[in-house]
Amino acid sequence: MNRTAVFVVLGFSGMILLAAAMVWFPPAGTKPAETGVRQPAAESESAVAAVPSADVPAAGAPAAAATAAPQADLRFPTWPKPSFVLVATAEQRGYFEPCGCTANQLGGMTRRAGLFRQLESLGWAVRGVDAGSISSRTGSQAQMKFEATLEALRQLKYVGLAVGPEELRLEPGYLLSQHLTDGDEYLGFLSANLTFFGSADVGTPLAMRVIEIGGVKVGVTSVMSETIRREVLPEDSSNADVTWSDPAEALQRVLKQFEEEQVQVRILLSQSTLEESRKLAEQFQGFDVVVSAQGFGEGESVPEQIGRVRLVQVGEKGRTAGVLGFYPQDSEQSVRYELVTLSGPRFGDDEAMVEIMRGYQQRLRDERMVVAQPAVGHPSGAGYVGSAKCGECHTKALQVWQNSAHAHGLESLDPAAGRPGAERLHGINRAFDPECLSCHVGGWDPQNYVRYHGGFLPAEQADTDADKLLSALLPGNQCENCHGPGSRHVELIEAGNTEAAASEVRVTLEQARGDSGCVKCHDGDNSPEFSFDSYWQQIRHPDRD
Repeated sequence: MNRTAVFVVLGFSGMILLAAAMVWFPPAGTKPAETGVRQPAAESESAVAAVPSADVPAAGAPAAAATAAPQADLRFPTWPKPSFVLVATAEQRGYFEPCGCTANQLGGMTRRAGLFRQLESLGWAVRGVDAGSISSRTGSQAQMKFEATLEALRQLKYVGLAVGPEELRLEPGYLLSQHLTDGDEYLGFLSANLTFFGSADVGTPLAMRVIEIGGVKVGVTSVMSETIRREVLPEDSSNADVTWSDPAEALQRVLKQFEEEQVQVRILLSQSTLEESRKLAEQFQGFDVVVSAQGFGEGESVPEQIGRVRLVQVGEKGRTAGVLGFYPQDSEQSVRYELVTLSGPRFGDDEAMVEIMRGYQQRLRDERMVVAQPAVGHPSGAGYVGSAKCGECHTKALQVWQNSAHAHGLESLDPAAGRPGAERLHGINRAFDPECLSCHVGGWDPQNYVRYHGGFLPAEQADTDADKLLSALLPGNQCENCHGPGSRHVELIEAGNTEAAASEVRVTLEQARGDSGCVKCHDGDNSPEFSFDSYWQQIRHPDRD
């Protein structure tokens, strides 16, 4: 759950609208596509016909629309039975589940699991690969969510995870501790051109994996381009724990080993810009599929054919997944592909994934994540007083707030409260998750999930009488989340300086519409149907009585 909160921020006394209930083109001149997947070594490579796949446009043809409508008929159930299927995902960026603050959001591990179950119900051998960047932040909570995500991927039988920039930010030593390679079926951390601690012998990351799926030998590898490397390992970096090398040289070595091991299907997970991924596909025609992690955010419904290689973009933030069916014996159409939108009505919820989320939320509570990170001072330097204090003078504005969903922001995180949309919580209390609290209570930074000094604390984690007072003063999304902490405003009022007091907390409509206003919580991911004009009408209030 990544910032499980959505609100409109606005008004003089500080009203913030809690969301209703909890939320290519191929390069010109490319050659006709060769689409055959290589047969075992006993068969001649020339036996694979160079016939374009029906699922791939001819070179130079425009790609189809980014994604199918959520309820468009699925194509994969009509496919002939493949030798095996790979589900390809990328750039989850911390979205283990959709925010939940609004209905009809896409994505989440429970729905991805539903996709796996549907594929498995067809009697198909199914595995998963991920092109990396499954996390979005650093620190203790990010590590906890990373571990929960790894558990989900392992349960879904993922075989490879590319090491991307977000993984590197979690630090090599930590990644080494999480790379479990026991048994034949495990989730391998992959990168052919990254080395940790100066030696490939540490076993993390792996340059490649070769596994057998449905009787077919499959090879998976990954590289990180120089452009992406610069984002996390700049030239002047003193990080000696990670060594980056040229991707092309690394892939030459991998393909040579694939040949030696008679690998039939070869997959590259590319942590590269889209243009760099295209160049790799063009240069290394020994691959069957390249999954690009830095492509179009919604994914592309039709692969880009570059010679014999299919370049796929599978979308980000867990909203979509690419389904690849492999037919090594079919010389005319050896690979079929569908980009699947993960909607609730189609895939429902998977109890195993819900239990992983339940465990993650309980861990946040048990390890007191709300107070584990020290509070910071608000940029204004003022302190919080609570909406009740504001209401001593602004009685009409307080009444508007009390009758709004904002006032029930904290309750909406607890399914026991029975607020509208509580069913999307799956019976799991989120009131101890900083990523949720930051938009559901007073005194938090909603963009960085950090508590300000004097910001809300859950009662059970308040150790002092002063902290316990914060639990009573600041539940719900309060006035000061928009207008700023009110202590200096109160002091100026009591001193008779009403003009300076008003200036201290004034927020204009123009400011509220801007980046520092409502969209701090009502962003495109968490409140996709947000409209300032319509939402503002629900919480507009007089600036004074």
